[in-house]
Amino acid sequence: MNGIPSLRDYQTEAIEQLRDGFRSGHRAEILVLPTGAGKTTVASAFIHSAVEKGSRVLFLAHRKELVEQAKDRLHSFGIRPGVIMAGWKQRQNMSVNVASIQTLLRRELPPAQVVVVDECHHSISKSFKTLLDQYAAQGAAIIGLTATPYRLDGKGLGDIYSNIVAPISLADLTERGFLVPARYVGSKMDMSGVDLTGGDYNVHQMHDRFDKKELYAGVVEHYNQFASGTKTIVFNVDVKHSETMRDTFISAGIPAAHVDGETSPLERSKILAAFKEGKFQVLCNVNILTEGFDLPAIETVILNRATKSKSLYLQMVGRGLRPAPGKSHCTVIDQGGNVWEHGPVDLEEEYTLETVKKKKLQQAAPVKCCPSCFFIQHVGARECRECGHTFTLHVTERELPKAVFEELNDFLPKAAKVKIPLPDHLRKSWTDMTEEELKEVAEIRGYKPGWVYMQLKRKGEVAA
Repeated sequence: MNGIPSLRDYQTEAIEQLRDGFRSGHRAEILVLPTGAGKTTVASAFIHSAVEKGSRVLFLAHRKELVEQAKDRLHSFGIRPGVIMAGWKQRQNMSVNVASIQTLLRRELPPAQVVVVDECHHSISKSFKTLLDQYAAQGAAIIGLTATPYRLDGKGLGDIYSNIVAPISLADLTERGFLVPARYVGSKMDMSGVDLTGGDYNVHQMHDRFDKKELYAGVVEHYNQFASGTKTIVFNVDVKHSETMRDTFISAGIPAAHVDGETSPLERSKILAAFKEGKFQVLCNVNILTEGFDLPAIETVILNRATKSKSLYLQMVGRGLRPAPGKSHCTVIDQGGNVWEHGPVDLEEEYTLETVKKKKLQQAAPVKCCPSCFFIQHVGARECRECGHTFTLHVTERELPKAVFEELNDFLPKAAKVKIPLPDHLRKSWTDMTEEELKEVAEIRGYKPGWVYMQLKRKGEVAA
């Protein structure tokens, strides 16, 4: 069909790897793609192909915004899905349905040979699992989509899924220009004495810790210092905290607005539209813009809270990583010590479907302060990246003082896997590389032996 969006090479590879998995006997697979990599686009392309082969498809999401996002993306692939959600009339005999899980559980299940689950790290909840078990029993192929295939409670996703497809990392996406790099500024936050509820900081106690006049003023000060005039999204602790933060920005002469889960759909749509149009620069929110909100023009993300959830941390920072004209990076202003807790978002990591026992938190990596420019960086740095100062061999290690708010670009947690940059001649699409260049990439990155063959196969340079 003409007019269908073209896919990037890693998106095509993702579909091929999913198909390989199903051919190998897997019936439920997870596709891991970082925020901004196009999970919904890949899913829509897969759905388009499945429908052409006569399959019926069900796309599941747990939030209204995600249902609408999937519907709109499917439209771009020439598919007009049925919508199963409160306020929508359910149409019968649709080849593709996009459904809210909460609504679908109260309705008759539509037939489906393929089930796609958005933000599938939620899918081990009882409601999701009950529904997926019914489709699995009927032989449906299940695809979970997520940027973060883990949960705060450490529970694995192996009870539902048997294979993970992760065709590209956030670091690779950044290196190839599909995302912009993050620049971190922040300090540690003393969260001692704040209890954990459900594995994350207790909201009421965290509010008390952050609800201080000097901290509200500090957010505005840091915005003016590091990101003045940029389109900014602020993640706050709770509604009261977010509304006070908005009022503090406005009092400082900076136009701002607030949305939360209780904001009416009409009012929320008006606020988001005004934000996109540039009628104000700062949008405060509470747990409402972490998923399903895409605005590439966002240049700054302010983490005005702390979290133990790596998934939430990655989702929040990911809101600012999409490229836009004139945008060279995303500034992350971390008020809650989250970079110290979880590390930079582009660290290499290995995914597992198994339940992971909670480990004691690693100590923050030792850092040192350049005596010339006060740029904070990893203790192992021999030369300051900011001013070029050469460190002596016996620099005293120290941790970043809690009250200091500095740039953290060179911060890396202990034992972090550092990705080796590709040389300039390899900074291009895999589909544009020769076999020798692909072999060079594989050697540098330590890719598995079959990787080069698969790239050549997809380019049509070897027999299928």
